[in-house]
Amino acid sequence: MKKLSFSLFLFLIVTPAFAQSGPLSLFEKEYSWGDKLKRGAINVITSPVEVAREIHMSSAESNLLYGWTIGLIHGVGEGLVRFGAGAIDILTCPFDFPKSHKGPLIQPEYVWQKPGPKYS
Repeated sequence: MKKLSFSLFLFLIVTPAFAQSGPLSLFEKEYSWGDKLKRGAINVITSPVEVAREIHMSSAESNLLYGWTIGLIHGVGEGLVRFGAGAIDILTCPFDFPKSHKGPLIQPEYVWQKPGPKYS
């Protein structure tokens, strides 16, 4: 009984180490430098869409004044983040920076993958 308990304990301790020892998960896509360059260019080009999108989202969730003030500020901020992530992707596309699998720096990967406004 002691031997079985020790074996079970050892199995439970060692198994997670093997389960996490892969470069990628089964659900993660492996990106090439071309994918990274394309994603960067698209994010730089579509970064102004974040401004209009946030104004629309904030106006739909609250009111028009809130959308054109707070939504505008959020949109400019998110647009700058998307532009910066796109620029970093373009500049570092041939390198394994910042991650070895060249995955996206921000989520969602593209501006059109965000959920839309919630209408009541």
